[in-house]
Amino acid sequence: MTMDLYLDSADRTALEPLLATGLFRGVTTNPLILQRGDVRLDAVPDLVGWLLERTSEVFVQTTAHGVDAIVTEGHALRALSDRLVVKVPATQDGLAATRRLADDDVPVLVTAVYDARQAVLAAAAGARWIAPYLGRMTESGRDGHAQVAQMVRVLEGTGTQVLVASIRTVDDVVTLAAAGAHAVTLGAAVAQDLFVEPLTDAALAQFDEAVATLR
Repeated sequence: MTMDLYLDSADRTALEPLLATGLFRGVTTNPLILQRGDVRLDAVPDLVGWLLERTSEVFVQTTAHGVDAIVTEGHALRALSDRLVVKVPATQDGLAATRRLADDDVPVLVTAVYDARQAVLAAAAGARWIAPYLGRMTESGRDGHAQVAQMVRVLEGTGTQVLVASIRTVDDVVTLAAAGAHAVTLGAAVAQDLFVEPLTDAALAQFDEAVATLR
């Protein structure tokens, strides 16, 4: 199984060269990501348009509170594009809203997931995705990788996939791929680190030296 790669950023300058590689399926955002990218809520439609010119899929999180308000906002976000996935926090109201949105054929990612029981609830709500926060789980003293692996097992055959967020290192990416995670979303710095391998650089330098003698 190929693990899909996403970028977790709203910084156009950082995103553009990474998206140009064609290796990243889409872009995920949340209010903190928007804040760091200096993107106000009224500028989200413009950001979504810019992103969808460069990639296949965009995730945008609801900011409302209360089931009805989350559902209304979710429909408004989905109206921006049929390639937009609505993100909803894994609260009781968020999960109830997810059920209603899923019943209306709106794809939903349940986000800020920290425990496998939340994965069970998200599947029951008809979520397309869950987003466990690996780094935050680990930093809180939990075994983040073990939790994610359990979520993958719990969700097998349900139609709900695991898109892991809050990833701190490229080693995490490899471990998650081996554990069967369906996708990861990476900050720009971690995404750039995926391409760094000193031994490859050294081999390329030797190739270039050899080419120079062959001209």
